[in-house]
Amino acid sequence: MTAFGRLWGRAPLWRTSVIVTLGALGMAAFYPTPALKKAMPWLPGSAPGAARNNSGFGASQSDGQEMQPGDASNLGDQVAVPDPGIVEHGSIAIAGRILPLPAGDWHPILTSRSGAHGEISQQVLARTDRGVVSGVIVVRSTQQPVPADLAEQLETPCHDDRNYAAHILDKPDVSQECSYTGNAVLENQSVSSDPFITAAFNRMHTLGFPIPNLMINMGWYYAAAAGNGMAHIETVETLVAPIERGSRQLLAPQQYWSKASVHKNPEASQFIDALDRWMIGWSRVLRQGFDGTLDTATLVPPLINDPSAPQPS
Repeated sequence: MTAFGRLWGRAPLWRTSVIVTLGALGMAAFYPTPALKKAMPWLPGSAPGAARNNSGFGASQSDGQEMQPGDASNLGDQVAVPDPGIVEHGSIAIAGRILPLPAGDWHPILTSRSGAHGEISQQVLARTDRGVVSGVIVVRSTQQPVPADLAEQLETPCHDDRNYAAHILDKPDVSQECSYTGNAVLENQSVSSDPFITAAFNRMHTLGFPIPNLMINMGWYYAAAAGNGMAHIETVETLVAPIERGSRQLLAPQQYWSKASVHKNPEASQFIDALDRWMIGWSRVLRQGFDGTLDTATLVPPLINDPSAPQPS
């Protein structure tokens, strides 16, 4: 008999403690607190008071599942965990619109539906190249019109003075659009304090995805007026890694990636200038996907090749 077996037979108090501990861990997994469920959304249970997840909500078309009509009536925030082994190319569908994808292999990491009636869909995808994360996309898109004041809140990053560049186009009572570039530093394993984004980065770390400690964000925001103070909205944050091929080594030391210093280093300056040029054409493609006018046959190089796009071996 092993030492564990002898202890199990001779120490009833210790044996009871082990059983109670394992039972408590099981209960925590299947009935997690809201904070635990946000931190570890892949746990099997639902937080108290949360609606049951529908495994298809917010998923891309390739998941082959959609929420049934009427299911949205009870929705609060919900998170689903797609299979990261799925590989997406070209474009995906979200909230009834088309989201074009830059070049490379994109893997779905996390999806969600939020809002009182599940009107906002969110998704995070990661691109891997030679085993390293070279890009991350965070997209939010509305299923139904939302109050225009929410649109103004989502537009806030466009006006950040730390951005390398920003392009803003406002057509009063018709639409608002902006695109911008800025850096995103990995802190506490995430690039954002947003719980959904943090949960997505936590899942990438859990899955063993090597993530660089700094990425450059090409943000795009669009709001189309829907009347009565309402708007249809989409935001797309495309983070690309300024790294050497196949490694997490930055092209330039981290201190050169601020707005004030980026043009003091030739590698950093070249990368940011290339991203600014790519952003102009890619913003047009994102807008076409929102409007329903995108011809996916046009998604070919060099249009889809961002500065971190995978290169042939």
